[in-house]
Amino acid sequence: MDRKNISLAGMKVTPQRVAILEALQSLGHAPTDEIIRKVQELSPYISPATIYNTLEKFVQEKMISRIPTDGNKTFFDITEHPHIHLVSEDHTKMADLEDDKLQQVVEEYLAKIPIPGFKMNRVQVVLIGRFE
Repeated sequence: MDRKNISLAGMKVTPQRVAILEALQSLGHAPTDEIIRKVQELSPYISPATIYNTLEKFVQEKMISRIPTDGNKTFFDITEHPHIHLVSEDHTKMADLEDDKLQQVVEEYLAKIPIPGFKMNRVQVVLIGRFE
């Protein structure tokens, strides 16, 4: 199939978008600065502004997730299924905890609690601690 005719979430496939997706796939979770570094290793001509804008577009299209942390770094995750994130206290490392039961318990519990004026779209669990 010709790449020009493929679309991702309704977006046109471009070399820049492909390079950013490849970087995300190789990194798993990553803060923005690591994504920029990896993309520019693969394709040095892609500017940081293009990378930022594309990451935002991917988030809007629900192709990736932005993971909130208390630190000044924004992490992005390409993993599509619900899972729990483990974040280091210094916000330099992130990993997945694949625990379907815990994820299900949290989602079911929150679905039962009425939150006035708020409609929940998804549940994202982030645990902060130390990796040993």
